[in-house]
Amino acid sequence: MTRKLKVGLIGVGRQGHNHYENLLTMPDVDLQYICDLKVDDEWKKEYANVPHVVKDYHEVLDDPEIEAVLIVTSTDTHAGIVLDAAKAHKHIFCEKPFSLTTPESEVREILKIVDANHLKLQMGFNRRMDPQFRDIYERVRKGVIGSPQIVKTTSRDPFVLDKELIKRVGTLPFDFTIHDLDMVRYMMGSNITEIYAKGGTLIDPTLKEIDDVDTIALVLEFENGSFGLIDNSRQAVYGYDERVEVFGSEGMLKAENVSNSTVELYTDKQEEKKNPLPIFMSRYHEAYLNEIHSFVGAVIEDKPVVANGVDAIMAQRAAIAVDQSIKLGKPIKVDPTFEL
Repeated sequence: MTRKLKVGLIGVGRQGHNHYENLLTMPDVDLQYICDLKVDDEWKKEYANVPHVVKDYHEVLDDPEIEAVLIVTSTDTHAGIVLDAAKAHKHIFCEKPFSLTTPESEVREILKIVDANHLKLQMGFNRRMDPQFRDIYERVRKGVIGSPQIVKTTSRDPFVLDKELIKRVGTLPFDFTIHDLDMVRYMMGSNITEIYAKGGTLIDPTLKEIDDVDTIALVLEFENGSFGLIDNSRQAVYGYDERVEVFGSEGMLKAENVSNSTVELYTDKQEEKKNPLPIFMSRYHEAYLNEIHSFVGAVIEDKPVVANGVDAIMAQRAAIAVDQSIKLGKPIKVDPTFEL
């Protein structure tokens, strides 16, 4: 019989509820806690299938039977809850990014506690677990395209987020581009050393009021001398646009958009192809399942996680460099080294 991991879910907004539904499908998970600041009697009715529905995450951490927690709260709370969870000796899955404002020196100290307590910490870079992107990653590692020289990603949201939400989850470089920054580093197998970014408000000029942009183009250099290209937009009117390409000395690998149909029409009068899926939850449904399966397996079988705290720091360094490059109008160096 498969051992069940006793889990608490902290934060049940849109993404947290997505994780909740996925956890219920996993035979090796025993979801014991739902925790959110908005919990009331209606929540307790909605989540009556979960033994404990609470407001204070410390109740989850104080329960000695809980082995692991998923932290899906607003970004500005991640670092503090990860620290408390590590001190409570809980394995941790945390949505990215690690933080918005926590200095790297403090993040390093948190990671030291995680390491000293022999805990797993997996960051929610879900795109690593997308089947298409994972296929590219594995083929690059096998040398199918020779030595990788250029990696390109395109990520375009279908609509501009509400400004109050952006304040909680982070501006475009920290909430959105950070996924691409992790993906290009992951694909290339090399750390980023320099970033040159251009950003502007081509869609919603009012984003300037919160020091944000809606359109970004990046050129990156890696420690191995290779290059990366990233373009991001907050509004693609045709759907959720997500593509990855890796070019190498002996060929190219490319993953195109996912749609509801692979049927294409070609006649002498027209050409027709379905638009990409409309939102990230449907596009990455399998990736979200896979990343939690991977985390649970890493805990139960004592295996490495797919994206750890060092990956989070490297992505955060790169996102900070993007922000600086946009504001200063020049390339920004990124430190490729890290030691606990």
